[in-house]
Amino acid sequence: MKKTIFGFGLGLGKLVKPTAYSLKIYCFSTLVLLVLTVQSANAQAKERMISAGSSVTELFLALEATDQLVAVDLSSRAIITSPNIEQVGYHRQLSAEGLMALNPTRLIGSNEMGPETTLQLLAASQVDVITVPSGNSVKDLYQRIDTIAKLTNTQANVAPLKQKIAASISQLKNNPLSTSPKVLFLMVSQDRPATVAGNDTPINTIITLAGGSNPAAQSVNSYKPLSYEAIIAMAPDYILVSERAWQKFNGKDGLLTQLPLLKATTAGQHGNILSIPSSAIIGGFGIESIELAKQLNQLFTQ
Repeated sequence: MKKTIFGFGLGLGKLVKPTAYSLKIYCFSTLVLLVLTVQSANAQAKERMISAGSSVTELFLALEATDQLVAVDLSSRAIITSPNIEQVGYHRQLSAEGLMALNPTRLIGSNEMGPETTLQLLAASQVDVITVPSGNSVKDLYQRIDTIAKLTNTQANVAPLKQKIAASISQLKNNPLSTSPKVLFLMVSQDRPATVAGNDTPINTIITLAGGSNPAAQSVNSYKPLSYEAIIAMAPDYILVSERAWQKFNGKDGLLTQLPLLKATTAGQHGNILSIPSSAIIGGFGIESIELAKQLNQLFTQ
């Protein structure tokens, strides 16, 4: 007895002529496969992500995944300039209505992203809200890269990116300074005490990589308000402030005029008050943090 299978099948003994029924089965199976393939491709194409926080957005760029973005927050405006990508609010003050209007499938941000009510509303609307690890070390940065790469299906770009980062870190470590300057980061305003950045902060890692030392790291963990007398006692050779503070006080002269006690510091006496990009210290230690460390290292060697 001869055995055959449907379609353009092979009998166990000889080729058999396809029947009308077998042709229908073959065509239907092919159509199903095509539909499933198209649906899978469309699912990928329809991924609509919003990145909240510069330390997250910079990795979309580095991993070549910006085509999956529909919007970024204000802290990322210097990183993503494409007119096809919208800008939403500041990553700490996101509006649920504004985000939902973009029909996102995912919102990805650091642990600084908020407020919590917005995140809860988005999650209740079936938006995948993902908080990626922040952290203040190179190891933390590598973990963030792995997370973003998995979410964007760009794992093939991870190894080259990590190699580039490792080379930059190695270059900094191989360029030690003869004298390590004291470097202090201040969050300043006219109506409240200055806040200093101590240990376990992105800027502390940046200062260390640049070859400096942070005098606040010995007594302060994270960020803490301090009196100007305490700041003067730390005798910083350099004082760093955010771009926002720099603009608010109209630069170095404005800072020294409106906060006259800064003149009593070594940094103030020598005019070593510098502005740094806020995006380099938002959401954890990142790629821009390394670039800032390079710039400071070059400055300290002059």
